[in-house]
Amino acid sequence: MSELAETTQFLAAREPWSRLTPTEVAALARRAVATYVRRGTVILAAGSPNSLMHVIRSGAVEIRDADGALVDHDEEGQCFGQSSILEDRPSRFSFTATEDTLLWSFDADVVRELVRDPGVLRFFTESRLGDTTRQASEDGPVLQVAVSDMITRPPVTIDVDCTVGDAAVVMHNQRISAVLVTRGEKLVGILTDRDLRRVVAMAQSGTTPLAETMTSGPYTVGKDALALDVLLGLVEHRIHHLPVMDGDRVIGMVTSGDLMRLERSSPLYLVGDLARQHDVAGLASVMGRLPRLVSRLLRQDATAEDISRIISRTTDALWQRLAELGEQALGSPPVPYCWVALGSLARQEQALGSDQDHAFILDDRAAPEHDAYFAELAEYLTSALVQCGFSRCDGDVMATNPRWRQPLGQWRRIFTDWLSTPTPEAVLHSSIFFDLRPIHGEHTLAAELQRRVLAVAPQSTRFLGHLAKHANDIAVPIGFWRGFVLEKHGTQRDRLDVKKGGINPIVDVARLYALKWGLPQVGTRARLAAAAEHGAEVENLLNAHEFLGYTRLRHQGMQIAAGEDPDNFIAPGELSEFERRTLRDAFTFVGRSQRALTVSFQTQFM
Repeated sequence: MSELAETTQFLAAREPWSRLTPTEVAALARRAVATYVRRGTVILAAGSPNSLMHVIRSGAVEIRDADGALVDHDEEGQCFGQSSILEDRPSRFSFTATEDTLLWSFDADVVRELVRDPGVLRFFTESRLGDTTRQASEDGPVLQVAVSDMITRPPVTIDVDCTVGDAAVVMHNQRISAVLVTRGEKLVGILTDRDLRRVVAMAQSGTTPLAETMTSGPYTVGKDALALDVLLGLVEHRIHHLPVMDGDRVIGMVTSGDLMRLERSSPLYLVGDLARQHDVAGLASVMGRLPRLVSRLLRQDATAEDISRIISRTTDALWQRLAELGEQALGSPPVPYCWVALGSLARQEQALGSDQDHAFILDDRAAPEHDAYFAELAEYLTSALVQCGFSRCDGDVMATNPRWRQPLGQWRRIFTDWLSTPTPEAVLHSSIFFDLRPIHGEHTLAAELQRRVLAVAPQSTRFLGHLAKHANDIAVPIGFWRGFVLEKHGTQRDRLDVKKGGINPIVDVARLYALKWGLPQVGTRARLAAAAEHGAEVENLLNAHEFLGYTRLRHQGMQIAAGEDPDNFIAPGELSEFERRTLRDAFTFVGRSQRALTVSFQTQFM
C-alpha cells in the first residue's frame, strides 16, 4: 500500500474525516506533512501562535493548561491545534509528546476547508478538552463523588468463548467503546475500540477468539471508590475504561468521558449549597458563584446548549428554594398553585444577566379573599430574585401583576382569546407565555394548561399566520452584500445585537413549529428536532442557534472578567475572521428560515 493510500485509509476511519467523502479525504491527505517528535518535545506551547493542525499517527500527546495542570491525553487518530486556528488566537494549551510520536500536520487552509462541512464544524465545536484536574482545588467535591453514582447503565458483557467479530457486533449495537469479557459471572478481560483497531491493522480475522485479543485481568475499581480514584487509575495506567466491582461481581464501567461529564455536572454542588441556605442573603451569595462557573465552562469548550441548561437548572433550584422560604414565612398557601417560569428560563436557555418572567396558576377553588396571600408571596419572590441578581421584567410580566396570577380556568380563557383573536398584544405575549414550565407547586395545573394550548393551537391558523408574520418582521442584522448591519445610535453603536437579530428569530420559528403541530417540547432545540420529524428543515438553524448562543456567552464571559454587566451586543472587531464569517452564515440561515415562513403561512395576507 502506498504512503498516500495508507494515510487516506487511516484518516477515513476516524472523526472528523469519516464525515467526508473518500475523494475529499484523499485530496486532503495529499497535503499531510509527516513529522517525527521525540518523547518530551513540546509541540505547541500555551500562548504561542499556531498555524498547524496535527493528527497523531502513532504515539501520545499530553495536554496541559496555561498553569501547567493536566487536562487530557490524546492518542492515535486524535487531532489537536485546530481550535487556535479557527479562533485566530494563541493556543490556550500546551501539547507535549509523552512517547516518540509521529504526526501528520496540516496547514490552516486545510482546517478552513474541513469546517466547510457542517458535520466537521460541529465535531470541532463540540470537542471537549476540559477535565476535572485543572480545577481540583476549586471543585474538590466533584472528585469526592462515589463511583457507584457515576455508573449510567448496567454492564455490557460478552462470554470469553465468543469471537472478536461477536464483540464488535455487541459494541456496535450497544453504541459503546468497550465491552467487558466474562466467564460465567467472573470478569476476565476487556475489549476496547483500540483493541479492535489493532485487530484490523494486523489483518486478523473476525473469528479470532476474544481471549487472544482482549486485555486480560483489567485494572478495576470498587463500588465504594471515589471519582478521584477513577481519575488516578486512568492516568496511572493510561487507560480510558475502568470496570467497577462489587466484590467479585462487575456492576458497571466508568470512563474518562464520565469524569468529564461529572465535571460539567458540578453545578449539582452549587445546587446543593442553594438547598442548604436559610435566607435570601445566603442564596444571593451562592448565586454570585454562577458567573465564575460559566467562565470555567467556556474555557473548557462546553457547548452553549450545555451552559444554558446549567444556568437554567441552577436558577430552577434558586426559585424552588425561594418558594420554600416564602411559604415558611407566609404560611401554607390557601389553595394549591403553581409558580411557572416563562420565556428563556422555561426553555432552559438562560444566559447571564437575564431578567425574571413568571406567573402563578391558581387552583380553580381560589377565591378573591385568597389574593392577598398570593400577592404577598409574589412580591416576596420577585424582590428576592432582584436581590439574587435577576432584575424585574420591564414589561411587568411577573406574578406581582394581578393579571398574571389567575385560576386555571381564567388562564384557559386568556390563551383561548389570544389564539382566536390575534391582536398585536396577543402576538407579543406569545413570545413569553407560550414558553411555560412549572417550577414549584402543583405541576398538574401547568400541565393541564399546556394540554389545552396544544390541543387548540394547530387549528388556530389565523393566529399562527400572524405569529409567522411577527417572526418574519424581525430584521436580521445582515445586509444585501452580507455585511453586518450595526446599531447606529446610543451606547451600543457599531455593535450587533445577537439576541434580537439572531437568537430570538430562531426561538420564534421553533415556537411556531411547536404550535403548528401541537408539539409538547418547550426548549428551542428540542422543538426544532421534533419539527424535523414533520419535514421541517432545521439542521442549519440548529447549528446557527448553537453558534450564536456560544458567541453571546463567550462575550458575556469576557464582560464579567472585565467587571462589566453582561449584555447581548458584540463588536465585530472582537471576533476572528472565521467567527465573523460563521456569524454571517448563521444570520443568513436565520433569514432564510424567516422567508420560508412567508410561503408556509401566507404571511403576505396578514
